[in-house]
Amino acid sequence: MSQIRPIVRAVALLCAGAAPLTASAQASAESGAVAPPRVEITGSRIKRVDAETASAVQVITAEQIARSGAATVSDVLRDLPAGNTGAYTSEGTPGQAFGSAGISLRGLGAGSTLTLINGRRVAPFGFGSASFVDTNSIPVDAVERIEVLLDGASAIYGADAIGGVINIILRKNYEGLALKVSGGTSAYHDGNTGDIGLTYGKGTLAQDGYNWLLSLSHRDTSPVLVNARPRTRDSDFRRYGLADRRSSFSSNAYTASGTTGGSFLGIIGDCPALVDAGSPLNGRCVNDNTSAVTLQSKSQRDNIYSALTYDLGRGWEMFGDAALSRSRQASSMYSYATNSYGAYTNDLVDKYGLYGNAPGTTISYLLLPASHPQNKWGKTVGVRYVFNDVPTTIASESRNMRGTLGARGTLGKWDVEAAAMFSRSLTDTRYHGYIQDKVLINDVLDADGLVRNSFLLHNPGGNDAGLMARLYPELNNHADTSTSSVDVHGNRELFTLPGGPLSIAVGAEYRHEKFDAMPDQLFTDGSIQLIGMTGANGSRSVAAAYGELSAPVLKTVELSLAARSDRYSDFGSAFTPKAGVKWSPLPQLALRSTYAEGFRAPSLPELHAGNTNGYTKVLDPKRCPVFTAGNDDCERYVAFTTGANPDIKAEKSKSLTLGFVAEPVPGWSLSVDAYHIKRRDELSTISASYLLENEAKFADRIVRNPVSGKLDHLSLITANLSSTETRGVDVDARGSFSVGDWGRVSLSASYNRMNSYLSTDVPGNDPVDYVGYYLQPKNRGRAGVAWDRGPWDASINWSYVGGYSVKSTPDTACSFQAANPQLCDVHSWLTASAYIGYKGFRNLELSLSVQNLANKEAPMDASQLAYLQGYGTSYHSQLGRYVQLTASYKFK
Repeated sequence: MSQIRPIVRAVALLCAGAAPLTASAQASAESGAVAPPRVEITGSRIKRVDAETASAVQVITAEQIARSGAATVSDVLRDLPAGNTGAYTSEGTPGQAFGSAGISLRGLGAGSTLTLINGRRVAPFGFGSASFVDTNSIPVDAVERIEVLLDGASAIYGADAIGGVINIILRKNYEGLALKVSGGTSAYHDGNTGDIGLTYGKGTLAQDGYNWLLSLSHRDTSPVLVNARPRTRDSDFRRYGLADRRSSFSSNAYTASGTTGGSFLGIIGDCPALVDAGSPLNGRCVNDNTSAVTLQSKSQRDNIYSALTYDLGRGWEMFGDAALSRSRQASSMYSYATNSYGAYTNDLVDKYGLYGNAPGTTISYLLLPASHPQNKWGKTVGVRYVFNDVPTTIASESRNMRGTLGARGTLGKWDVEAAAMFSRSLTDTRYHGYIQDKVLINDVLDADGLVRNSFLLHNPGGNDAGLMARLYPELNNHADTSTSSVDVHGNRELFTLPGGPLSIAVGAEYRHEKFDAMPDQLFTDGSIQLIGMTGANGSRSVAAAYGELSAPVLKTVELSLAARSDRYSDFGSAFTPKAGVKWSPLPQLALRSTYAEGFRAPSLPELHAGNTNGYTKVLDPKRCPVFTAGNDDCERYVAFTTGANPDIKAEKSKSLTLGFVAEPVPGWSLSVDAYHIKRRDELSTISASYLLENEAKFADRIVRNPVSGKLDHLSLITANLSSTETRGVDVDARGSFSVGDWGRVSLSASYNRMNSYLSTDVPGNDPVDYVGYYLQPKNRGRAGVAWDRGPWDASINWSYVGGYSVKSTPDTACSFQAANPQLCDVHSWLTASAYIGYKGFRNLELSLSVQNLANKEAPMDASQLAYLQGYGTSYHSQLGRYVQLTASYKFK
């Protein structure tokens, strides 16, 4: 009778260095052949011969990574069809998590995707709104394979893996010395990269009783400016039927009148005048930030990785690994001008109402007195000014270290493994180019709000160096996070059931987490009002125990059951189960299903973040039941505070999968898995409108003047408000066939369709389906064809991202609808990459990879033109065609 030949089993064992299976373990034992080794698959601690479990697992091998042309682990994960909005990317407008990258499965956020290294947690990145692992810190040359668990929360690794698990497994057991160098450039001759890596390994367990591996790598990437691409060659977007985003807020003088200035008078300084008769900016000094903003940041990555395996005898071995990495990234950004500064800080004012305003009215220009040496007009003038005397830049350096030491072996009938791990992440992010408010108001402006005669505009070298250093201070954010853990787990067979042995796995884990993120004091004390940042400082211990059963109750039916208990020192306890079933009605077909419950305790940043203060415009429903123009309670600016909430609860989820895997003929497989994940009690910042509409419920968060009853303050702290329910389907197909003397051809494809993404922002509201709307494409996929013949191997891969609307919800209006309806949709994007390698030279391997073969521009996202990008960085890239040549030499 023919045996089941699931392709995933073969792939997993091939990754582990074993020959593909051609028969079951039982058949091998009966024939006297050596039984194939049992392996541990992500999502289970039970070692097994059949790698196809009830859970859907996708495997990406080192060979597939090399053929894709991906230069970083972040590049690999970014192309996962199951990945979606909520990730962190290295491209685009820099944010608080600048310099990092993180994956978001199912669109549930990077904080709900558990990223592991060799099956263990590591220290998270120190900044950002979620607690996530920075995948930029993981050297791609050290990766053996990446396993992606797609069925939601894991009772084995952690119930907080609501979206799924990414398990990055690093290399081990390497022999020899190899040098690898590569270089690449784009079709625009920029974004150049240079890589060099050295790998050394010595010893074999079978002959020498040990193996030691050392890998060193360095990578440099040059920056790409926004104006280096046709779409954003400048910010005059009239060519798309949109506004000219070049700005008169640069160094232009106007009559001091009203809030934005009156008639144009002339230019301050040596800025050249724009010559464009068709533009209202004609003759003015123009600020075009496309010449300053980076599309791709300058970066540098250094990695050291070492792994040791040592045979202790009697079926035991010691293992350990250590890694050090340093990731540097630098970017320039657009500078802000007096219009945005005046609007958001209220520090620029017509103090005495001399320019046609009420006294104290906020204005959008600097007042240059008649006596100022740069004033050529003999009267006080208003200068529309941009604060770029010092360019706005951001630079990040992250240093990561990790070490693991453990042992594995046989204890009686148990396969046992125990290990201790410590990891730490240090991040410094430096900002320059933001002005310190009190220095501007007190030292640049006089008591009447006019520019002092001693301060020159558009001439930073002509001003006192000490004053400029105080006005544009260098700011440094520092974060220090760590995770240390001890774990032990074992598995064994208990007794025989009709379908095979009943297997059990048990394990326990203890870990200690620390999180200390400290923004520069000038950010936290309100000295720089345009940017509000908060830090977080806290620690906790987590103890967990779990168990797992695999029960082949019949030859065609296998049941699995797992459960996990977590106890947080600062949050309490949780119990989460997971169950699965696999039924094989035919040797070539297996039906499978899983059910899991998830529990995500608030992260340390969510529990211990500091507060941020600001102002927001609200309508007070108590004092303005019907909007009236003369009622200031209908449009009232109210002070608010955001920050952590000690009373928040955990997020909880339930996930269900149902699918099948079929192998109609040997070597060909198809798997289809539907998923349904429902998450409730999601953490989000409470909105001012929701707070005021439910004042009776949130009376402690609303402060009113005791005499007038007017609103004085709102506490918009984090709360368990939202919920999300998403459904979709994953498809994975692959196979290979011989073409005789012409070698072998392999085909592969993976696809995700998100059928729905229902979300509610506050309790009681009807859910909104976001699928097909902004950053939520319905369809994502990858497909590839690979060819191998002797020393040659080649492949071509296609990546597809479906289109979506620029509207955030079905009820949101598209601002481009009237004049440019074609800009209301971000179109689908299909790109191809190619790879060819040759191993015919002695000890030398050469390869050429080309990404984005057709040099396609990313689909237009007009909503991102405000940030001078014009495309969505979550799924697309404007780097263009990228060619990379790699040479690897193995010394003998």
